[in-house]
Amino acid sequence: MSIIDSVFAQQLVELIQKETNQNAHFFGDGGRIIASTIKERIGTIHEGAKDIMAKKSDSIAITEEMAERMSGVRPGFSVGIDHDGNRIGAIGISGDPYDMKPIAMITSHMIYLEYERKLFMDNLNEVATNINKSLQECSAGLEELSASSDQQATTVLELNDMVQTTKDNIMETNKIIDFIKGISKQTTILGINASIEAARLGAEGRGFNVVANEVRKLADNTSNSVKQIDDVLTTIQNLIGNVSTNLVSYTDTSQDQSFVVQTLAKELENITCSLDNFVKRLSQ
Repeated sequence: MSIIDSVFAQQLVELIQKETNQNAHFFGDGGRIIASTIKERIGTIHEGAKDIMAKKSDSIAITEEMAERMSGVRPGFSVGIDHDGNRIGAIGISGDPYDMKPIAMITSHMIYLEYERKLFMDNLNEVATNINKSLQECSAGLEELSASSDQQATTVLELNDMVQTTKDNIMETNKIIDFIKGISKQTTILGINASIEAARLGAEGRGFNVVANEVRKLADNTSNSVKQIDDVLTTIQNLIGNVSTNLVSYTDTSQDQSFVVQTLAKELENITCSLDNFVKRLSQ
């Protein structure tokens, strides 16, 4: 199974075909085609891509003259896509390899960025799970607090530790957001450079320019998503700050235990609601 989303890959190859009138394929493990403008080839093995995925070569360029001398081979350009030293896929486009190479390279960068985005979202989901676990532990602590006033001080201290753990988890999320902001800036620069290159190529760079526009759209979408996530996390941080402040005050007062429990339960309810909205946005 490919680590790249097949729907995203299919959209890219269809965009390439629309603008260049050339067939395109995306390859996964073992050179298996997971997205293609020739639908019946999806699921089959491409021998050239098999070698690229095995790192026997980084790219393959087949000219029309070479194709005439080789059986079952068509002209085109294919290139592998690496991430942290691992080959995560390959893209191939039919046609003159010299014309298709820049489009294939830009497309490979888009797939790389999509993979980075996927890792980011996976990390964010993990952080959200940890926060949810901390909230469940806080709720369990509140039940214990209601049941035994003798354990109130100890329980409140435990809750304070849990709130601190939740804060730590959110700080880790902020690091991930800073990371994805950097990727968004790099994507924007990549799109600008691609547009310059397309302008330099003139009419021959028309397909190149379309892919460059998609790069800029990806950067804008990533930036908007980060802004939405950042807003949600700010709300959660404020709510947790309120919980932490209340815990310090409640530790010194045992007479208002019932009020303490109700207030903390309300705060946790607000945090849980914000977390639910956060997770929903991740799934969009």
